Amino acid sequence: MILEKEIPSFYDWLTGDWQRAVLELIFFRRINDNPGAILSWLLSIGTLLLAALIVGFVFCAVRYGLTGVFVPFGRAIRRGVENLTNVSFARTWAIARLAIQESIRRRIMILVVLFMLILLMAGWFLDRGSENAAELYMTFVMWSTTILVLILTLFLSSFSLPTDFKNKTIYSVVTKPVRSSELVFGRILGIAIVGTAMLLFMAIASYFFVTSELNHSHLLFERDLTPISVEAGEQSDNAKRLVFKGETQLNSGHRHLVDVFADGTVNVGVVNGHTHRITSEKVNEQTRYVVHNEQGTLQARVPVYGKLDFRSPEGLDTDKGINVGDEWDYRSFIGAGDEAAIYRFTGLQQSTFPQTDGNFKNGLPVEMTLGVFRTHKGNIERRITASLSVRNPKTGLQAEVMTFSTEEFVTKYVAIPWTFDGTPQVVQRRGRTTQKTPDGREESVFYSVPDDATASQERNDAQFSRRRTFDLFKDFVTDKGEMEIWLQCVDRQQYIGMARSDLYLRAADGSVGWNFVKGFYGIWMRMLMLTAFGVLFSTFLSGPVAMISTVGVMVAGFSKAFMIEIGLNKVLGGGPFESLLRIMTQQNMVVDLPKSFSTTFVQSADNVYSMFMRLLGQAIPPLSDYSVYDGAVVKGFSIPSYWLMNHTIMTLAYAVPLFIVAYLILSNREVAKS
Repeated sequence: MILEKEIPSFYDWLTGDWQRAVLELIFFRRINDNPGAILSWLLSIGTLLLAALIVGFVFCAVRYGLTGVFVPFGRAIRRGVENLTNVSFARTWAIARLAIQESIRRRIMILVVLFMLILLMAGWFLDRGSENAAELYMTFVMWSTTILVLILTLFLSSFSLPTDFKNKTIYSVVTKPVRSSELVFGRILGIAIVGTAMLLFMAIASYFFVTSELNHSHLLFERDLTPISVEAGEQSDNAKRLVFKGETQLNSGHRHLVDVFADGTVNVGVVNGHTHRITSEKVNEQTRYVVHNEQGTLQARVPVYGKLDFRSPEGLDTDKGINVGDEWDYRSFIGAGDEAAIYRFTGLQQSTFPQTDGNFKNGLPVEMTLGVFRTHKGNIERRITASLSVRNPKTGLQAEVMTFSTEEFVTKYVAIPWTFDGTPQVVQRRGRTTQKTPDGREESVFYSVPDDATASQERNDAQFSRRRTFDLFKDFVTDKGEMEIWLQCVDRQQYIGMARSDLYLRAADGSVGWNFVKGFYGIWMRMLMLTAFGVLFSTFLSGPVAMISTVGVMVAGFSKAFMIEIGLNKVLGGGPFESLLRIMTQQNMVVDLPKSFSTTFVQSADNVYSMFMRLLGQAIPPLSDYSVYDGAVVKGFSIPSYWLMNHTIMTLAYAVPLFIVAYLILSNREVAKS
């Protein structure tokens, strides 16, 4: 699973480097890029409240004059605080129930019928025999559900209050003891309940649709198996001797290879990412095989990621590998020789990993999806060869475990045996850092891990040098659960690329059903955020205009990263004014503009524009961040709990200010004062 933007742990995301950010704020310096979610939210809310107070004070001063502004202004602040803090649940629920009834009258059940028709038609067109059938089906249900739910949210939230104004039903509401805050909150709550009910129905229908479509079995008869002859001199009582070999009957566009051993055990080959369990029984002196339902099509992998470093051709630690010229710099590459990609894992415990699970019997499960860059074709059918080694970070003990062949972007499954034979060596990790000299200057120095004394002691250990059999956790995992996996390219003039999430240890799988619920919860958070925006725009815009504005927010939310890049002037060719000047003067994007008044003017205009885009980018919801839920469910990865915690707080952090702004706007409309 590709993760271009790493999601930090809950505590790191919430706090960040807040101490440094506070000091920078006190001394009026530019705040660092990681002030933490709490400080960022408080600064944003404080700026919003300050702007609201200034605007309110100006309006009061215009209406009452500078001498009489303070009494009505203070009264307005007190009334606003009371309306926001003393919200009645009974009145709010009455407004929410009214919103639910209106939604039902607008025949939203048509959406249910439409969704069921889409699922029925999808059963005709989606290919169960596809190599990635699970991804195909999951992609379909996730995206179809997202589109339908967001369309429902757009219509209900954008037309809720404008329809009340148009039908004049709002007047019968505001004449009753209902606060504007309760009216806004009730609308958001009612629409959210309707959307949640629809999403719950779609989730249940989607889950049963996917599981029923992908679930299948095969037929296996004795005539499908070919006996394996016993060579002369072989022991016929060997329990693990292969006695039959064959294939299952065709189903869902594929067959499975079957091996039957003398002790009655049956191995089934993996096809399209799944296998089957086969049991046999004797019936009237004949063997009958029962092929059970598929296993492994739907997964919820629990990956254990490590920290990725690279080893340069000079043998020094670096943050990046070789750049082979790809525009997408997600992966770094290593060539043959001393170069290596080093994954350092922490907190490892043997009980975390499955002991006997499918492809990973009696070994530490490792999955990797690597990139390949060929400097020459050679034998194009021949795969690139790589080696995998393990290393103890404390002692420097390293041993090569295996060599394997890899293809570009094809997931490779290997298992590091719990015990294995290998040739030991002590490998030091060397890097370059800076330190201050006694006279205060900074100089570049080398460091080694482990230090030279420890490495020399290990080399001279006679007992160590004679060892050839190693225990993975005893010899290569430290008492703190630290271990390193080294990947190296074997083929000369060829390169292997990897990112942090391209290699991981696979812990015991999670629940597929629970992971499905987490994925739909990601859709629910997007729905709630758009509901808040739709209700906000509906407080002062007509229905169609409010819907268009909400659609604009949604489109901007899915492209927020690009807007932030514009705000930070990281786009090639400069901002819009500089780009226009380059088009008019036919200047290339990578060529510096000549120093002139026009260049200075357009770049100054772009700086002002970038400040505006930076502020706007911070206000726009990061809807693209929620796409990791869709990707995790589609690719079969378990969604971590800290993702849910981070994004739940993020959703509420946007919904609460939107509710406050919507209340302020509605409370100042004439209908709210009547």
